[in-house]
Amino acid sequence: MDPRKGRKKASYSAFVESVRANGVLQPILIRPVSDDPYYDFEVVFGNTRHAASIDAGKTTIAAEIRGMSDEEARMLAAVENLQRSDLTPIEEAQHAVVLLADNANDHAAVMKALGWSRTMLDSRILLSHACDAVAEALLEDQIRIGHAELLCRLPAADQPAILGRIIEKGYSVVDTRDRLLTLTRDLGSARFDTEECRSCVHNSGANADLFEVSLGESRCQNAVCWNRKTAALIEVKLIDAQQEFGVAHTDKTLPQDGYIRLEAKGSTGVGETQLAACVTCSNYGAVVSTTAGREGEVVGGYCFDRKCNADKHAQYKALVAEASGAATPPQQPDGNTTGGSAGPRQPASEPGTSRKPGATSTPAQPAQLKRAIRREAFTLYSRMATKAVMDDRRLALAVAVTSMYFDVRNEIPSQLRERMEGNLGIQGRGLISNQRADLEVKLAQRTEDDLMRLLSSMAACSVFRTDATDQFDKSVSGRQSLAFIQHAGIQPVEHFQMNEAYLKAQVKAGIVEDCKRSGFAEKYNEVNGEKAFEKLATGKSEDLIKAVLAFTQFNWLGYLPAALELSAQGGKSAPRSQQTAA
Repeated sequence: MDPRKGRKKASYSAFVESVRANGVLQPILIRPVSDDPYYDFEVVFGNTRHAASIDAGKTTIAAEIRGMSDEEARMLAAVENLQRSDLTPIEEAQHAVVLLADNANDHAAVMKALGWSRTMLDSRILLSHACDAVAEALLEDQIRIGHAELLCRLPAADQPAILGRIIEKGYSVVDTRDRLLTLTRDLGSARFDTEECRSCVHNSGANADLFEVSLGESRCQNAVCWNRKTAALIEVKLIDAQQEFGVAHTDKTLPQDGYIRLEAKGSTGVGETQLAACVTCSNYGAVVSTTAGREGEVVGGYCFDRKCNADKHAQYKALVAEASGAATPPQQPDGNTTGGSAGPRQPASEPGTSRKPGATSTPAQPAQLKRAIRREAFTLYSRMATKAVMDDRRLALAVAVTSMYFDVRNEIPSQLRERMEGNLGIQGRGLISNQRADLEVKLAQRTEDDLMRLLSSMAACSVFRTDATDQFDKSVSGRQSLAFIQHAGIQPVEHFQMNEAYLKAQVKAGIVEDCKRSGFAEKYNEVNGEKAFEKLATGKSEDLIKAVLAFTQFNWLGYLPAALELSAQGGKSAPRSQQTAA
């Protein structure tokens, strides 16, 4: 798990002496391992502390033990080490390479995990192309990171010689860049259109021979223009490659061994059937070259998930061995296939049958289909599902019922929700949105009449949405209530019943006014004697409310308090005859 490729001798020696004197102050993290014949644990992070403790003669070290997968261990090692200020850029690059391999070269996922920008990630990927000599020189501060980035753009075989000249001559990053560009800006090998370059003042061969047609010995002396034209060419090629292959990267935004050419046969072959399936995978694509003289060159047919490729290759080998009657060869661990599997093992042939290598009893599948292909598939399925709904009224009603449930469930009182879920057959803690299809298909087994009753009752519940901020006629439920009763022509007077909640919402003067307008006061005096109500009205409000509710000789039917008129609550009253109770 250790990304370090070397340590500065002086700094490490000082650290060993510190550990010898003070011990390790921060515990290391280790995990149990079962596939190592010599060790029971592996260091996830803290390798330097562990090594220094051994070199300091310590026999124990503080450690935290935690079980985890290979991918989890690499992620924790990366995050912990990157928080340290002494991790070198080359070591950061190694972390990036490992995490890209774990994530099928998903740059966005690695950026999120490490908290890096795309510029930072691309810079460290570029450094992963460094030869050992360049990596060592950067580690020992013989060159700067700018030197290393320039060298990493060159073939690994060319890097050591140029590195030696940089160190020998003491070239700055700017000097190095200018010299490298001078060497590589041969107009004869330029990949972009050089028509404008023929008469350009920055063309070293422009005035050599006015009748010269060839640009063979001409070099561009304007680095800014050269870089702009080259970058534009690569960008265009990337777009073209994405349109043709779906996924495209430049060679310098991928680790050197981070991708592999797909083959049906050979040392990495996956079989003809699987190869055809791989073409539809979201990890299948092309690489665009940025190498001098080959800028913009597009090569397709690459797999960007080496783990999946190794797994498919192993499955193919097993099928070949089985088809030929040989024993299935043991799967040897591969340096590029640590952890994970991209798909189920293909089933073996039945005994006594023969099958071509690469043939399977079930269709081969890519690890992950391209989004565009999946989009097409589900567009087709949507059209088919539309027909299913249009042809089955019960399914249409089931969709409507389910939609109503999701619309109101979080906005109605809990008692109503529990009753609603009971009618729908929903158990436990409710239903999440991606489970709605299961409910809809289940409901579609009911009769149309049952579904219509269910839909009507749920629609009726919608007017009980909680109005927590007392918006009344401005709330959803308030607007619905006003609109629905006006649509139906229903009058509040036909439904009002005097109740304790209404009386307690009133001040005493309001209660007295309702009693007089409704005829209650007159009836009360008739039963209890002259001035009986006036005497009652001089008492406390709570006594007045109790007396009103207890007096059963008066019928409130036909009376509506003025405050409950639709017009008083933001609605419109339909014409009706005035009714008063006797």
